[in-house]
Amino acid sequence: MFTGWKPMENLPDDSLALTNNDSSQWSVGTATSIRARFFVLNERLTIGEIIDSSVVGTFVTLGTIETIDTERGWQYLSCKYHNKKVMPTTNVDADDRPLFFCNTCDKEHSDVISRFKLIANVNDDSGEANFLLFDANAQAIVRHSAAELYDENEDEDFLPEAVSDLFGKRVLFEISVDADNIKGKSSQYVVRLATDDREMVEEFADLPPKSNPVLMLESADDISSGSVGFTATPLSKRKSEQDDDSCLEDQHSVNKKLSQKKLKG
Repeated sequence: MFTGWKPMENLPDDSLALTNNDSSQWSVGTATSIRARFFVLNERLTIGEIIDSSVVGTFVTLGTIETIDTERGWQYLSCKYHNKKVMPTTNVDADDRPLFFCNTCDKEHSDVISRFKLIANVNDDSGEANFLLFDANAQAIVRHSAAELYDENEDEDFLPEAVSDLFGKRVLFEISVDADNIKGKSSQYVVRLATDDREMVEEFADLPPKSNPVLMLESADDISSGSVGFTATPLSKRKSEQDDDSCLEDQHSVNKKLSQKKLKG
């Protein structure tokens, strides 16, 4: 079970502006911030480690999208002024357009917008998990807005081709692990950032396996003299050196006793 250091938290999740960066039309944030978040700021975990994690925080991983859950839909209708879901009503406006109720506005609207809500089944060699992508992060890899793809006359289970094209695609994800994930109350991990930039994906995939840091142990003399840091000796080596010293002392003691015995004789 992963219980490592606590990564950077409290980054905005779905409020980043869409910008035109690198080779991708749909990119979230800036190229610099994207790279930093995937290669510098957050702990890198496999999907298996994410599932086993006992740490609340933000992590990055590389996985392949296998499927999109269509039973719970791929989009939702939201208020034009908020990203919250609106509920249909039986009322219509003056132009005979259906009205939808927004709890945040506490009023009815006829102008509503379709937004992404993708539940993607993602896997790697260590396991699989469901990643939840909201509007901005879904657009980053679909490269279309939900409004462009949504047709109110289509069956709710219908998946647009631009979305099904994600099947088999390798994507870098920055995800959140929250208390509900750890307690087993939620099997979905919210995606805070996603990119399928080929260069970044390949660079991330080529990163060497993580290694546990060697425990360093300084002597009291080192600490008092201030000569600690990069010259400290690993604990395992220190123990080996101490064992060697102990053996030499024991051998010296035995030789001394034998010498004294010969003199007495």
